[in-house]
Amino acid sequence: MEKKFYLGLDVGGTKVEGAIALLDESTHSITVLAKKRIACIQEVPAFMDSLVQLINELLIESALSISDLKAIGLGLPGTLHPKTKIMLNGNTQFLIGVDVVNTLHEKLNTDTPIVAQNDANLFALAEAWGGAGKHYALHTGVPFNEQVVIGVTLGTGVGGGFVSQGKILNGALGSALEVGHIVLHSGGNKCYCGQQGCSESYLSGTAINKKMDSKILFEKANVGDPEVLQTMIDYRLDLVQFLSILNNLFNPHYIVFGGGLSAQKVLFEDLKTDLAENIFLSKEYCPEIYINHLGDSAGLFGAMIYANEILS
Repeated sequence: MEKKFYLGLDVGGTKVEGAIALLDESTHSITVLAKKRIACIQEVPAFMDSLVQLINELLIESALSISDLKAIGLGLPGTLHPKTKIMLNGNTQFLIGVDVVNTLHEKLNTDTPIVAQNDANLFALAEAWGGAGKHYALHTGVPFNEQVVIGVTLGTGVGGGFVSQGKILNGALGSALEVGHIVLHSGGNKCYCGQQGCSESYLSGTAINKKMDSKILFEKANVGDPEVLQTMIDYRLDLVQFLSILNNLFNPHYIVFGGGLSAQKVLFEDLKTDLAENIFLSKEYCPEIYINHLGDSAGLFGAMIYANEILS
């Protein structure tokens, strides 16, 4: 049987993670051969050089050559034009307008396919293919290729991905599910995008840190400290409103959370119960709420899965 080795890269605001893995389509499982994380250098030439170095180090660790790879999958933190794969907008702004895919092809001097996609879309795809989606299929009988899935990443920013019947929804110019820029509060906090009141300005880790160091806040919240009670109440109200909008628009089977804040259980306790009170359909049709099953590398694995899906 042909082995399908894929290399995935997940670019974030502060880090770049890479891995080489073997995908098993029959079981929707992932076997990692090598994995490494580096800092994201916020300057284009040095950033591209660091990607090449990371790829070469992963190949050496895996005892593979670049010709052994079926493809390289790349996750970028912003809106990617569906045809050019150039980032049109995003909070990692030094990458806007940069042709990362073609530059990487030139620097690697390879004809190995390189595909790119928005990182939150890749997170949603990975969880549907091999994470929360496997759990959902086991308990409901609804397989991956019939599931309707929303992925939400709560980290430096707020990202969203939508997968329906195994396919990512990109939109005409790649900006579908830019959920971080749903306006929750008209005239509210100013966002880097130019709007006011965006969900990213209230639900991201960056937004929380503007009120109080997030580590301290969650330590206090987890022991029931009244000092942070109102902050947590306000956050949950915003989160439920945000999710009710997404649910009423897309009617998913489930919503799966990733990003740094997904580790904070206090944010998600009884969230489905609260959401069920705020959706158009009756409570029995409220989507399931999951925390990522693949950990903080879900987007990385999604880059490989996406490459496999579009090249198959």
